[in-house]
Amino acid sequence: MQKTVITKLKKIGLSEESIDFLLQFYTGAVNAYGIISLEDLYGLYKGIKRQNHDYPEITFDQFLTFGEVTGSKLLEHYAIFSPEIINKYCNDSGIPLTSPLLVHENVAWKEDSIHEIWYLYMELCEFSSKFYLTPNDLCDFAEHKETADDRAFQKILAELKAFGKPLDQVESQIYPNDTGLNEITKLVTYAYQTSPGNLEATSAEFENLSLFYRLDYGKHTFQEICTLMKRALYDLPCWGLGGYTYGKMMGIPKEEITENEYFDDSFYKDDDDLFEFDEDDDSSDSGQQLGQALLDLASDTHPHATMRQKASYPKRLLDKTMKKRYADAGFDTDKLDFLHKFFQAAVNLYGVIELADLAQIYGDIKGKNHYPDISDDEFIAFAELVRREKVPYYVFEQHELFKNGIDFEFERILVNEDLLGPDGLKALEGVYNVYFSEYASEYWEPEDMLAYSGHQQEKEELDMLAYFTQLGSRDAKIVSLESKDLARKIVDHFLWTSKGGLEDADPIPKEEFRQLLANSGKPLNKEVEDNILELIHSYDKNRHVYVLKGWTTDEWKSKPEIHGEQVQRVKAMQALLDMIRKHKDHE
Repeated sequence: MQKTVITKLKKIGLSEESIDFLLQFYTGAVNAYGIISLEDLYGLYKGIKRQNHDYPEITFDQFLTFGEVTGSKLLEHYAIFSPEIINKYCNDSGIPLTSPLLVHENVAWKEDSIHEIWYLYMELCEFSSKFYLTPNDLCDFAEHKETADDRAFQKILAELKAFGKPLDQVESQIYPNDTGLNEITKLVTYAYQTSPGNLEATSAEFENLSLFYRLDYGKHTFQEICTLMKRALYDLPCWGLGGYTYGKMMGIPKEEITENEYFDDSFYKDDDDLFEFDEDDDSSDSGQQLGQALLDLASDTHPHATMRQKASYPKRLLDKTMKKRYADAGFDTDKLDFLHKFFQAAVNLYGVIELADLAQIYGDIKGKNHYPDISDDEFIAFAELVRREKVPYYVFEQHELFKNGIDFEFERILVNEDLLGPDGLKALEGVYNVYFSEYASEYWEPEDMLAYSGHQQEKEELDMLAYFTQLGSRDAKIVSLESKDLARKIVDHFLWTSKGGLEDADPIPKEEFRQLLANSGKPLNKEVEDNILELIHSYDKNRHVYVLKGWTTDEWKSKPEIHGEQVQRVKAMQALLDMIRKHKDHE
């Protein structure tokens, strides 16, 4: 520590032993909690000191000054963010921050701005309810002791190659003067600790990093590496759980962790609650509850700073021009027809999917369907060309949807035009809800993708359209053009909200529905509500859900092993709440 820093700290009455203690205590705190206010941390210090008599006596002013002085000078383990700056520039919670934030160095490196650090702090506090782990000695967390599991994971990573070179010789893309090997270790750890503690999140992060670094697994498999990775992370504190570890809190033994067995089935006993839909509800709110089972699935946990208000997209070209471009690219008629059907089927099933994931699904089902041979380069070339063709979907570059997006050819994003909503490229909420959905960890794979290249819900949609059209007509034989138009708008709006999983949007647009009833002079009664509910249930029964990566709700509920991050967060939150209740009961 710099002499000037020590001199300042001694002036406020801290001895060298107290300074050394606080450095260990602060470092242990950021390792355990990631982000914590100094006010909360001092409360933990006082609580531990009552049990640990080796802790020196330190006043709150000394504690605060130590953080402010060292956090602005060291930047080796942690940083300090003042409440004045946060309250002025990024605190939109309505609750002013009254104490500086102690922030782990990895958070300061990983998050792009103070806004994102604040969002992360709020998310972690909301999840843990500030129920922080209180160990016998927080200083024990100041240094991570390497375990056999750590060494096993590092060994297998060191044997991988990125871009044809050993991974430990490839430069890190985020952390300056570091290697790709260390970056991968830091990022999967970060995903685990902020998820919070969901081992499934590390699989997704490692898969993304594998694609980014183009890792060559060689004699190893993805599953083998993920299993070693999860066991290496098992004992680390989870920031979103207030420093508790997920596996121990949930009672999952480390030796039972494998790639396909993350969690005890007993923690899925309440999954039905996510899909509750009361068909007998007679309340006047029934109209607003239509499709709620799907709307409740919507999830957007990512900072809005990374998203765009509207998407940019290149101009579509004439069919004649596109035929020439495809021919110049070397696509024959059969291969071109297959790719058009395959891409269309993908957006019909998934709504949103990255090109790399689509290519993997193609590889998985190619053999049993005798699909034509399509190389990765041909997938990339077609995705680039079809962007300019008049098709009912978009193939976005990363930068066209995200402000901080970096374009990679295999990370282009296919989007069903239905998800863009009534305002086209200005309405991206449905796209983001599906893209960031964390309810399923893997895509549903059909026996034959081409079977879904046509419109799958035509009958159910036509039934809804016919009902709303007749509902707006005084005479069954004479239907006004206005009622037809209103019925189409209502159905289109419902399809958009249900496919996009939009929580805050009414599935049935109120103004259009009121006007439809006014045109016919018919009242909104229980019979009408029941008829609409039946049509919605008929629509929901057979459809593959975008926010569930193409799974139907019944399939998803029956397969807890494919449940993704959002469901695991729900389970972790429930376990944490149970722990808080038990703690309060003891008090």
